[in-house]
Amino acid sequence: MYQSQIRLGNILWRGLFLTWFILNPVAVHSSESEQAIKYHACLRLAEANPIKGYKKGLEWYAVDGGIAARHCMAVSILFGGDNLNGASRLEVLERDIPKKKTVLRSQILAQAGQALLMEGLVDRSSQLLTKAINLNPENPELYLDRATARMDQLKYIQALHDLNQAIALDPNFGDAYLYRAYVKRDINDIAGAVTDIKRVLELLPGLPIAVLERGSLKELIGDKNGARKDWETIIKQVPSSKEAKAARIKIIGLDEKKPDDKIKKSVNTSNGSVLEK
Repeated sequence: MYQSQIRLGNILWRGLFLTWFILNPVAVHSSESEQAIKYHACLRLAEANPIKGYKKGLEWYAVDGGIAARHCMAVSILFGGDNLNGASRLEVLERDIPKKKTVLRSQILAQAGQALLMEGLVDRSSQLLTKAINLNPENPELYLDRATARMDQLKYIQALHDLNQAIALDPNFGDAYLYRAYVKRDINDIAGAVTDIKRVLELLPGLPIAVLERGSLKELIGDKNGARKDWETIIKQVPSSKEAKAARIKIIGLDEKKPDDKIKKSVNTSNGSVLEK
């Protein structure tokens, strides 16, 4: 998958600073700031310790039965690794949110869609993300989310359309350029991929995942020294990262490949023809 796990980790925190009264219908009877702090603390606990986060959400739900508490419980389940259960709870939660809260509903559906994507349920994920886009068509993040699903479906042209739309909505959206570079590489538009990676690194200088991809693109166009330099830079700068691990593997692969210009040849002395071995 194309960084789906990273995408999920990021998407779970979208909208966490929404005021609590949007999520909980009884908030008008409480201190908004206190309840917002409570909501934020519950979500932070969900990330740090999913079991404790779920327990805190359950206790909160027992007091007032609010949507915010249910969301915290669902997020706890996702951070605990049970994506199917978490996604199911989020889908139910979205149906219980007032229809007019379209932005909030789209965020909840996007979370569910990404969780399903991590479980390999790509078609269902794409359906939920499409619904999220229909609810909030001006959010560039949602188009990127659906693009990741379409990439996993090998629907590269549709993914490209989504990424183009994300960038049209936000011309400085670094992640969208990164994923568009992946798509362009996969459809053999190497020049376009190189241009997009260059843009990513203008927006996010030194981003390891972008430097890693730039190295891969350099290898594809025959610049093996440039590829090695990019990968060695990652290893030096972030030696313990996943990107550094991938860079080491790529360097090993680079060393194991036989250069094209070293194809063994023999000459047939009877007719002078060249035979490649």
